[in-house]
Amino acid sequence: MSIAKDAADRIASLDAVGQAEAVRRGDISPLDLVEAAIARIEKCEGLIGALVHQRFDSACAEAARMPGDRPFAGVPILLKDSLRATQLGIPHFAGNRVLKESPLVATEDTFLGRCLRDAGFITLGVSKTPELAWFTTTQPVAFGPTRNPWALDRSVGGSSGGAAAAVAAGMVPVAHGTETGGSIRIPASFCGVVGMKPTRGLVPCAEPNLNHSMHQFVLCRTIRDAAALLDLVGGGDPRALYWSPSTRRYARAAAEATDFPRLRVGVARRMGGVEAHIDCQRALDATIPLLEELGCKVIDGVVPSLDQEDDATSALLLRASGMRAFQGLEKIVGRPLSPDDVEPFIWSVGHPKDPVVTALEYLGAIERRRAWAVEVMNCWNDFDLLLSPTVCEPPLTLQSHAEETPDETLVTVTRQMAFAGPFNQTGQPAISLPLYWRNDGLPIGVQLVADMGKDDLLLAVASRLETLKPWKVRWPMVCMDEAHKITK
Repeated sequence: MSIAKDAADRIASLDAVGQAEAVRRGDISPLDLVEAAIARIEKCEGLIGALVHQRFDSACAEAARMPGDRPFAGVPILLKDSLRATQLGIPHFAGNRVLKESPLVATEDTFLGRCLRDAGFITLGVSKTPELAWFTTTQPVAFGPTRNPWALDRSVGGSSGGAAAAVAAGMVPVAHGTETGGSIRIPASFCGVVGMKPTRGLVPCAEPNLNHSMHQFVLCRTIRDAAALLDLVGGGDPRALYWSPSTRRYARAAAEATDFPRLRVGVARRMGGVEAHIDCQRALDATIPLLEELGCKVIDGVVPSLDQEDDATSALLLRASGMRAFQGLEKIVGRPLSPDDVEPFIWSVGHPKDPVVTALEYLGAIERRRAWAVEVMNCWNDFDLLLSPTVCEPPLTLQSHAEETPDETLVTVTRQMAFAGPFNQTGQPAISLPLYWRNDGLPIGVQLVADMGKDDLLLAVASRLETLKPWKVRWPMVCMDEAHKITK
């Protein structure tokens, strides 16, 4: 590798748009970008453990022949180990010990995988996830834990935990993520990066999933990256089961954002019966004055529809989703699984203690959930945006997660999804912003949620908040020396 260490660090300080602009100006080459990212990965990966697969030689070869006129020529990216965005020849493991020995190798590009490749992004590897993407922490037994760059004993969240940690550490400027209950936004909150879930159908998924709550997009460090990527991949597949047309004006909306004197912002400090931790309350208290500075009218109080508790419906749908994921793994493996093939929690959801629900019980739960989702969306008659914590609590220690029983894990997952998960059900756009850090250096994300199709408004407000309280200059301890040199 020919790139110098200080040059690699300077390149790592640029977001994806900045890296692409540097290539177009002729300041650096696509190969420089890839080599810089590899240098950062080699520096940080041993501490953090964000990847399950590296393809550095192939990436360098692709960068060497990459034409510089593509919109993101040479910009490095990671794909999540989830099978939702794949590219030909890249292996995936779903965090599982059986697939670790015999991975599922992609035979084609998915829609999103092709979009990223055609735009010039170069995939450096596959980011780590919990087994079957089913935990809100990323510490699969088969691959070991991903450690939080801000505090190495803490969780990065899940399931896009490897992606969030890699972006936070400056390994890559953007990384692919997916979520059915906050799996982009929860890791973004824990790792101090930007994580957005666009309107349902705006970024198509490879296939519909149970309850139609799956979304995918990226984690990144800046709002302009999120906006530029949404312009790139949004609204591109009208044959998808869920399709939302794109305005193709997201980057412009973020760049031209001004103040918002007539915008009403509701505040939710409690959802689904889960009260936000005091640190998360403080994050909200620090954000409200920023919104008021932008001219927004902030309405602080309980949102009744969002605070409804329906534990029976949630438990039934979670169980059905877990059983379906377990059966999907058995189909991939080609045989029945045994307790030695999966972690205890996955075995417990694949083989529940209670009898399997009937079709009528399942349909009833779906009907109740959809009626509730409509009731939640009607709240946007009373305000334009909702402000809440992204997660109910700061990141827990890896050790505390490791010591949980399967029943305790289910409680943790349900609790940590309380603020993010509802908007996978409604399909509304939501974003986690790194606007607050505790005194000990742990980031606490805050969440903004907009009405259906209002992704441009969400990005515009987020862009102004980023201007008022920039977070890009913050780097975790594992990168502190380099970041100080870069940003001084």
